[in-house]
Amino acid sequence: MNNKTCNNIQKRKIANDKIYTPKPVALKMIEMCDLKENDTVLDPSLGGGVFYNNFPSYVEKDFCEIEQDKNFFECNEKFDCITGNPPYSLWDKWLEHTMKLTDKFCYIFGVLNFTDNRIKNILKKGFGISKIHLLKINWWFGHQLIIVFEKNKQSIISVEENRIYCDICNTKCKRGLNGNNINECPNNNLCIL
Repeated sequence: MNNKTCNNIQKRKIANDKIYTPKPVALKMIEMCDLKENDTVLDPSLGGGVFYNNFPSYVEKDFCEIEQDKNFFECNEKFDCITGNPPYSLWDKWLEHTMKLTDKFCYIFGVLNFTDNRIKNILKKGFGISKIHLLKINWWFGHQLIIVFEKNKQSIISVEENRIYCDICNTKCKRGLNGNNINECPNNNLCIL
């Protein structure tokens, strides 16, 4: 994504958060949750109901939906699992609240929302990534990841703790940027083979 597109998204006055999940994607996410009989399950942002309406009959289900005066951030019940497609403009706040309500959750991330800082924060709270599924919804921006997070589970991926800087000058130099050669440090002009 180019800088102009990023700036347009970040500076828009009204977030475009009402994006309904296609039914096959919701079904895949529900399947990935491995729900058990009598599990309590929350759809945190009901929208058109594609998650809630397709939860198995053997679970106890509930939903939140701001347009129906059931605000997710006012929900304090504990659930065995939370799954859905939260509003991306509230990602960090949404993830924080989710982790207070459950030990297992499954959300769909745009690849650009799957950031190292966001994932490090989730891992530091004791959650591991137990499942991940890559897909492309043709009319959505970029690629998507369905991810299941579980408390006290070994994560199937790790995140580098520190940013990797130029191995020649050990700074955030302009190597590979603004027309600079990716194999040369502009601060030192040494070639890496």
